[in-house]
Amino acid sequence: MSTQRSLQELIDRAKSTLIAKTGQNTPAIDAIACAIAGVSYGQYGYQDLLFRELHPETCSESWLYLHANRHKTPRLLPTFATGPVEFEQLGGVVVIPKGRLLTDNAGNEYETIKEQYSNVPVGVVALASGTSSNLPVGSLLKLAEGLNGINPNNVRSLGVEGGADIEALDHWRARVIVAFEKNELVGKAEDYHAWAVSAHADVDFAWTLDNTPERGMVEVYIGSRQSNPALTNEVINLVQETFENNRLAGCHPRALLPEQVPFAVEIQGIEDQSVRDDVRIALDTLIKNKMGKVHKVDSNTRVPESITPTEIVLTISAVTSNFIVRHPIEEVIINKNQIHVLGAITWTPPT
Repeated sequence: MSTQRSLQELIDRAKSTLIAKTGQNTPAIDAIACAIAGVSYGQYGYQDLLFRELHPETCSESWLYLHANRHKTPRLLPTFATGPVEFEQLGGVVVIPKGRLLTDNAGNEYETIKEQYSNVPVGVVALASGTSSNLPVGSLLKLAEGLNGINPNNVRSLGVEGGADIEALDHWRARVIVAFEKNELVGKAEDYHAWAVSAHADVDFAWTLDNTPERGMVEVYIGSRQSNPALTNEVINLVQETFENNRLAGCHPRALLPEQVPFAVEIQGIEDQSVRDDVRIALDTLIKNKMGKVHKVDSNTRVPESITPTEIVLTISAVTSNFIVRHPIEEVIINKNQIHVLGAITWTPPT
């Protein structure tokens, strides 16, 4: 990487050269040295800027679009949530018109996709893209305008999903870097990690088990920390497709979800509910940060990081000092195909 010299360093260097050449040390020499140094400073700065922009690791967002287009790795655009809803009939079956507006409790707006009868689930689409428009099963919506024969305040979501925000800049940059360095990825364990994370924005961790369950097979466990660590079949299939497009002959990789192992904790001495909530968040963050992290047992074996009682104590200590960890009291180890998720927290009153 180029090194940007400081302006004062360049002035001093120019002045020393002028004094050595002319034998003079006058205000005019100072002025000429500043002029020469100013030009050099600009040249160094432009050189440094070019270096940064020519590499996806350090380029600006506008240049990242250029690198992405060149390497056929466009940024994943936001998507609109879709799914079925169920209307409550007040009498017989009525027709639900296309384009009928609904809103949820957060103010998100949805629209019926086509004309359908009210006795079957009706498809809707969110009018704004992003994850905030996703609705779990059972969420209630309201009709913006009344409809004869329908309860306007009791429209039940049957699972409106698929909404996503525009791909995070850091995740997109990582995918572009993988495409930029494609010829250098040859199928090492860390290469499968790069391929998995680059396949879709939801994948933010992965680890590889070589020659598992038999020689020539490669198991790659993937997940999303935000989803603890579930991924849709669509995402898993995209990762698998990426493996197939890049794998070496004779290697047969499989994209898999890790088995979830609930991590139970028993804590004594914390009675304040707000403190308990903060402790739960802190423990959840600790466990999520462990997801996808593995260490080598030997050259061929990688296992997920364990969780120690010391780590638990230090995590809770950042929230409060009046507590005792009753469980676990030993290091918690999981199998190479498993991952921890936060399980039940038992709150024991102080003795």
